[in-house]
Amino acid sequence: MVKLEARRGRLIIHFRNRKYEWVLEPRYWRNPIIGLIIWLLIPLIILAVGQIVPISILSILSTLIFANILCMLAIPLTLQIIGTGRVNFGPHFFAAIGGYTSALLSKNLGLSPLATLPASFAIGTIIALGLSPITIISRGLYFVLITLLLPFILLELAYWQSEIFGAETGIPGVPTIFHSGNVFQDVTLYFYLSLSLALIFLFVSDRVLRSRYGFIMGVINEDEEVAETYGINTAKVKIPTFTLTSGAMAIAGWFIAHYYGSFAGPAWLQPSFLIIILLTTTLGGKGAIYGVVISAYVIAVLREATRVLFGGLSIVVLFLILLVLLYLLPEGFWGLYRKKRYREYFPLIKIRRG
Repeated sequence: MVKLEARRGRLIIHFRNRKYEWVLEPRYWRNPIIGLIIWLLIPLIILAVGQIVPISILSILSTLIFANILCMLAIPLTLQIIGTGRVNFGPHFFAAIGGYTSALLSKNLGLSPLATLPASFAIGTIIALGLSPITIISRGLYFVLITLLLPFILLELAYWQSEIFGAETGIPGVPTIFHSGNVFQDVTLYFYLSLSLALIFLFVSDRVLRSRYGFIMGVINEDEEVAETYGINTAKVKIPTFTLTSGAMAIAGWFIAHYYGSFAGPAWLQPSFLIIILLTTTLGGKGAIYGVVISAYVIAVLREATRVLFGGLSIVVLFLILLVLLYLLPEGFWGLYRKKRYREYFPLIKIRRG
């Protein structure tokens, strides 16, 4: 039985002993809907511009797909930082785990992308669960060093067992998700698939941060000792948060493998890729999951623009530009938005310093 209850500024929907709230004031939902519509219309906008200006539509779409991959890694990482109070320097490690899992299962067992998706998530969560005690027994520099070593260990393993992992050449022959024969159509579908995954991560993170669980995550992030004095079992929050968010990062690796049709771990385990992920998280804003989307697209576009303009020096120029942005935007891109829309309610968690 559905029952509607009107209150000041909101509508409460009662359904099966649960209640859901819908805020009636447009300022709370107008801009997110506008942003979502623009996000969905990006391929059509690019196609329309391509009719006027000679641009490489496929190259631009590929750049935006990379931006969505950054979103798939940076959004779970942001949620993980909030829930554990630790900065993980190994998100690309879990992406590589997901990529290797899907590639090996596809090549050796002939599994389809639909079958390798839950397998990649499962393997990522199992490995993360085994590593999750480090969120309790280590912090600060020690936690950073442990998570920083993980991708280097996997990188060395990829070279040592090159007959399995393929080293630089990677694992070829991974079945692609879309193969209609129309390149533009396939790339467009990949863009919307990666966008859909990023949206799912964004929605789940939003729901978590607005919940009581998200409030507890924020308390733990602010001060673990204080949280424990209030009776909060920090281990019961940090371990599931680290495990599930790491599994979500493995899904990004699944997409990479089935998008490119192969997976070469050394290409994704490089420190430069880690820096791009961390900068995406930082430039988004402290604890701002929506800002991550903005920073991911800005960084992806800057990465492609510097590659075209500066060639071999592109990575140096890119990092110099991003360093300037870090200095000019201490609160990230989302901080610029909140200065003008300070009354709007969005999840905001303070990330403790140090």
